Amino acid sequence: MTKSLHRSRRDRGFTLIEMIVVVGLVAVVSAIAIPVSIATISRARADSSAESTFRAISAARTRAIAERRNIYLTLETPNRIRLERQEINDLGQVTGVTEVANTLLEGGQEFLQFAGQGDTQDHFGAASAINFGGPTPVMFTTDGSLVDSAGDVVNASIFVGVPDQPITARAVTILGVSGLMRTWKWDGGKWVD
Repeated sequence: MTKSLHRSRRDRGFTLIEMIVVVGLVAVVSAIAIPVSIATISRARADSSAESTFRAISAARTRAIAERRNIYLTLETPNRIRLERQEINDLGQVTGVTEVANTLLEGGQEFLQFAGQGDTQDHFGAASAINFGGPTPVMFTTDGSLVDSAGDVVNASIFVGVPDQPITARAVTILGVSGLMRTWKWDGGKWVD
């Protein structure tokens, strides 16, 4: 008879106090995880956009070498990368240009530089979000170097980010003489590659 009056703990279920404690723990963990997740997503999108910028510019250099034609690199604000091939006739004269690629930055990224972030460790310039260090337009030549409209080799710094979100700051630098590139990430205090 005593057994039927006292059901085992397993049969009774949860008390109200236990339910409140569990709901409270879930709320605390959610309150911590959601902002962290949003920041993580923003950083991942920024990394993706920097990689997309890097790939588009790298494609310009690769095409210039492979096709034996100069490839103009145009960065149009707020977020477009346009590549154009310089056309040459049989006499070696420039006859025009043909657009070969048109890329939009992803995830709300734009060409911009946040105040107080300064230049990358390459020191190619931080006067603006797009700094080619010489007159535009710029192009990759058939040897892979980056030159300005006067034909002089130039280094470049290209800064991207989502407006009002400094954690999304990224940069791509180009060493003009070789066309080699690096990507950079703002860690909150300095640029890291």
